[in-house]
Amino acid sequence: MLTADLNNFDYLSVPQEETDEYEFKSSAVILNELGKKLATAASGFANSGGGFFMAGVDPRGNADGGIVQKIGQQDLRDWCDQIIHQVEPAPIYDVKLLTDPQGRGVLNADGCILVVLFAESHSGPHMAPDKRYYIRAGAHTVSARHFIVEAIWAKRHLAKPRLTYNFRFKPETQQVIQLGIVALTAAPAVDVQISFSPLPNLLSQSAHLFPLKIPMIDIENPFFFDATTWADASKRFGANVSLIVEYKDLSGNTYSLNETLNVAGAVPPLMLGQHPFERIAKAIESIVTILTTKKK
Repeated sequence: MLTADLNNFDYLSVPQEETDEYEFKSSAVILNELGKKLATAASGFANSGGGFFMAGVDPRGNADGGIVQKIGQQDLRDWCDQIIHQVEPAPIYDVKLLTDPQGRGVLNADGCILVVLFAESHSGPHMAPDKRYYIRAGAHTVSARHFIVEAIWAKRHLAKPRLTYNFRFKPETQQVIQLGIVALTAAPAVDVQISFSPLPNLLSQSAHLFPLKIPMIDIENPFFFDATTWADASKRFGANVSLIVEYKDLSGNTYSLNETLNVAGAVPPLMLGQHPFERIAKAIESIVTILTTKKK
């Protein structure tokens, strides 16, 4: 998954031809046209999993003079921001201006390579300023047909993170019941905060830890913690306890889960042989059998 972070961008690793993740534009493209191409690329990459838009390079990705770092009185970075924010909704992106071609071509004295990284988006479809939606098709940015736009809308709905909860026996010991916060969709939930009202009885000694703050929960990374014991579960957990979970998606949108919990009946009865008293009883029976045999 592409994220908008160019801190570790390595120019030498850029491929020597355009791909579905790289689009190259020459220094010879006039700025007005370059702005239009940047806007359509913003829509196309955001709707297609993300990618890199590079200007000031030839078809092999090598510097061919570069883009001026100031457009009139405006910095090139500000110029990019202004164009990209005309896309609706604006995608998540990062901008980097490279002034060292590292042996890959030549830059003019006031030139640079413009690199814009568009992150994978969960809030598409993204519409360009010309009121069209674009996608990447191989090494090209093309207008998306209506059924593709509808599919992106559907993906956006399914891509919203959705969390729920469940109770389970702790894998190491079935004398402890755990509460889990789990994901129902593929989209990750980030900046998760878990709190209760009131705090369950058994957790009252750990009140200073709440709200619990979890960086991320997704399908592969649920979050479980000890909530009560199997013996007297309802009494130890408490009645009418509300679970409040607040979380965000990767675009910063906020979601919440608010449920009243009922631990009674939330887990199945312990299986025969799992209760420690039963294990003790069996051990005593074994000792009695051995002693009886010896007496005979």
